[in-house]
Amino acid sequence: MFEKLLAPGRIGKMELRNHVLMSPTETHFTSPDGMINWAEIDYYVERAKGGAALITTHQMQGNTKIDPIDPYPRSARFDDDCFIPMLTELTEAVHNEGAKISALASPGGGAQALGMPYDAGTLEDIPNVAPGDIECPVAQRKVRKLTVEEIKKSVEVFGKGCGRLKRSGFDAITIHAHCGYLIAEFLSPYFNNRDDEYGGSLENRARFLLELVASCRENVGPNMPIIVRLAMDEFIGDAGRCLPETIELCKMLESAGVDALDCGAGLFQTMALISPPVYYEKGFMADMTAEIKKAVSIPVITQGRLQDPEVAEKVLEDGKADFVSMGRAWIAEPEWVNKVACGDLDGMRRCISCDHCIGDRIASGNQTLRCTLNAMAGREHRFPYGYPKAADKKKVVVIGAGPAGLEAAYRLALRGHDVDLYDKADKLCGGEQIVAASTPPCKDNLMNVRKFYETQFGRMDNVTLHLGREITKETVSELKGDAVVLATGAIPIAPPIPGLRDNPKVVTAIDVLAHGAPVEGKVVIAGGGQVGVETAHWLAEKGFKDVAVVEMMSELSIDGELMTKLSLHPLLEEAGVKSYVSHQIRSINEDSVTVYDMNGDREFNIEADTVVNALGKKPLADLEEPLKEQFCQYYVIGDARGRSNICTGIEQGFITALKI
Repeated sequence: MFEKLLAPGRIGKMELRNHVLMSPTETHFTSPDGMINWAEIDYYVERAKGGAALITTHQMQGNTKIDPIDPYPRSARFDDDCFIPMLTELTEAVHNEGAKISALASPGGGAQALGMPYDAGTLEDIPNVAPGDIECPVAQRKVRKLTVEEIKKSVEVFGKGCGRLKRSGFDAITIHAHCGYLIAEFLSPYFNNRDDEYGGSLENRARFLLELVASCRENVGPNMPIIVRLAMDEFIGDAGRCLPETIELCKMLESAGVDALDCGAGLFQTMALISPPVYYEKGFMADMTAEIKKAVSIPVITQGRLQDPEVAEKVLEDGKADFVSMGRAWIAEPEWVNKVACGDLDGMRRCISCDHCIGDRIASGNQTLRCTLNAMAGREHRFPYGYPKAADKKKVVVIGAGPAGLEAAYRLALRGHDVDLYDKADKLCGGEQIVAASTPPCKDNLMNVRKFYETQFGRMDNVTLHLGREITKETVSELKGDAVVLATGAIPIAPPIPGLRDNPKVVTAIDVLAHGAPVEGKVVIAGGGQVGVETAHWLAEKGFKDVAVVEMMSELSIDGELMTKLSLHPLLEEAGVKSYVSHQIRSINEDSVTVYDMNGDREFNIEADTVVNALGKKPLADLEEPLKEQFCQYYVIGDARGRSNICTGIEQGFITALKI
């Protein structure tokens, strides 16, 4: 089983222990001056321990005097010898665990760079550099066109930096021509409007990349593998580079001595392709990669929602790629290959493509990397010996078997405590909130959460499950223990809107998604947060033709994750779902909903046969006072504490267990 994934492989003269690679993802661990630190090293080491064949770092900058803007805050650097010591610490640590490591080497972020000048704290208004004078519509930064002399110098400096990376112990160089950064901009007809030898035809637009390859080869010698990471298609139509042109480019790169091609898709205008959420099919890039593979004889690497080993194996079996590469799958499950190799498929944390790691933390929040399912991700350096054992063994009661309660129970058991886990549902993750969350299209993968914890608890003799047993104020006194963790979730709210309460035509989103409450005719969804828009998507998929979402805020799912919004909102538009943002519901009538346009200062009615209440939730914490009276140590987590989601619930469970 999984023979293709687990078989040894080779890129150039570099031997690899299997065919599963770790893709680059930003982490924001690196120090502000671009120096690798131990938080970064320990993060990569855990994935090396977990069986990754080749780890590709997040992007490293090798040309900061000419392109002075960090693509993201805290990119690593390799344009000075001062970076060699810590880069060497990184490569040695990864090698000690049997993995190979490649540096994602970049000559700059170009027009798309979103960071600040490497000279931290500068007050100067320094423009981004670019191939031409086209600004990135996402970054919206002023740009300065690179001169030919600067291009030539960039090529020279980049090559010398690659030599520095070799001296630091890297096994390969991956040239970063993906994601719409500087090299990708030279390759793209959208950004490159030069009229000299670096613009115009594909041959000219590829010149910068080919010169970088040659400079790299000159400085690293004939044996070190050079990989080029690039988008197969930018998906901006004829304005950008499409697959047929990329096939020709890949032929040029093979002729130039490149050893492998790491194939993705997209740029910032289509950034959801770079970190695709659940609305993209698993393995969706493999067919494009197969077209590249037909045209070249060097190894081709594919990516794109390959977190399930069954999907990844099939891609290799079908000959659509030579290697598979994953980023978020390794964040969620650092032991991905090890667990596949020993057949522990149910014991894997399977990435749910929620994009909290990249969309929320990195792209939107400018924060360090975290993971919804794996609260240890990004904290490895704080737990060098793993999750710690407790000094004193205790008996702990956890009430609620949703994600927050499950993580608390799991971590408490790892610490050596005896845990009694109660839930009124007859199975883990059987509560109406998680059931509702897993019902909309493409969201059934949330049930991977249940499978993981079921498997782990089955291996623990210090966790006792009490399923189908509801704890009430009257039965609290029956609980025995030294500490209690309350994780009972939340219930829908019903604001005092005329017609909202005790109305047979009004149902909650929980009623619809978790309990199958009937929905008829024209539907108005009250509330356009994530629950509201996912309910609208579910209704549209069920064939409802007249669905409207009313939201007070200026956009739908305003607090939602970026990549998810960029993918889901167009699906709603295509399905004909009408959205009324900056609108307030005034009343629910017999056959309509009265709304107030906050921008236009007018009222009007929307016809409605069914109204779905998705206006939010409030903590279900009615056990709080009796539990406080009975237990010396009392904690509340997840939705029972306040506004939460799966990510914050699991994180709170992880952290709370450390306190007991």
